[in-house]
Amino acid sequence: MPPLLLWLLLALISVTATGCLRTMDAIDPRALPVTSPSARQLHAHVSFLASPELSGRQPGSIGNRQAAHYIEEQFRAVGLQPLPSLGGYRQTISERMGDNILGIIPPIDGTGTTRWIVIGAHYDHLGYPFLGADDNASSIAILIETGRSLAKASRYGILFVAFNSEESPYFGTPEMGSQFLFHHPPPEIGAADNLQAVIIMDLMGGVHWTPLKNAIFATGAEKSPEFYRHVTRTSVPSLTVFPVGIHLVEEIPDRGHKAFSDYDVFRNHQIPFLFLSAARSPRYHTAGDVASTLNYERMAATVEWLNQLVALMGQDETLYTFHPQRVEFADEVASFRGIVEQAIHEETLIPGTSRWSLRKLRQDVDWMRELDRSAPTPQQLERLERISIRVQCLIADYSGCFTF
Repeated sequence: MPPLLLWLLLALISVTATGCLRTMDAIDPRALPVTSPSARQLHAHVSFLASPELSGRQPGSIGNRQAAHYIEEQFRAVGLQPLPSLGGYRQTISERMGDNILGIIPPIDGTGTTRWIVIGAHYDHLGYPFLGADDNASSIAILIETGRSLAKASRYGILFVAFNSEESPYFGTPEMGSQFLFHHPPPEIGAADNLQAVIIMDLMGGVHWTPLKNAIFATGAEKSPEFYRHVTRTSVPSLTVFPVGIHLVEEIPDRGHKAFSDYDVFRNHQIPFLFLSAARSPRYHTAGDVASTLNYERMAATVEWLNQLVALMGQDETLYTFHPQRVEFADEVASFRGIVEQAIHEETLIPGTSRWSLRKLRQDVDWMRELDRSAPTPQQLERLERISIRVQCLIADYSGCFTF
């Protein structure tokens, strides 16, 4: 098909597909309360890290180094200990790039070989004018406050890591902070075999659609049934946690596989992992991603949820297994069926939903209602991946939603 004809056809489809519907209003995050002490502390962290003075925390910049200093001081203030081999809290990636920031809660029994639970998030961003409140000051704030509240030691050491250089062009390179830590572990951590599990957070504060205001997504743990059991059993009253498979995040229809955060290097080496996210909002990678646009009470509930999860993990005596092809299809379908059923309801349509997207979502619900969840076929997995991307696309207010 000639390029001009193809362009005209796509334009025609776009016009017919995106006809206006009356949807519910997007959440105004500035109207959300920030009342609990934990939420106010989280707000203070994000307000500093995403301030104009730090200019977007681009690796190697003055603002990035100021952020590293702030995180280091916060780790010290909440009682996390430095690793002796580092002589402090910093693991230098390079003089040009800057540092990862590491702090630990030692295990109860410090003798013998220590196994570690890693909790991490990246602190770098794109540079001014992009200030990166949701991406990823939100997760760093949760990381700090989880360190403050996890006062009780367990049989495992807890390693808290604020990774540098996750954003492009460093993603997947040896200079990516999580890649560097994995391939250059401090002696106290030792080999990768000493990692019991890894918890990574990214985009933990954004909010757009009311039905997901108090929800986050938990993905990746399905590869490790013992770990997954704890994830699905952990709960706090004010937080909804949707378990979904990592394939629903990474497999983009007609575009292929794409990893999205610091969990990647650990997953690729079959380390049990959990990736937490509230998903992309319309402010993702824009100058509108500022401190006033986050849901701090949900972030505070996430701190409480992480405390409970790590406490359960600390009771385990056996190693977690890892099964690369494992999925929890019934739970995945249940998560997305509940979300999509709200997305097609007249009173809770996702802001910006087009007639075409609504038609596809109704078809998706009918399919999920009739689905045999016991033994998914490749075609069923692909269909659910398409549903996942469609929902993510609408939540992020992406203009090409009708193409999925």
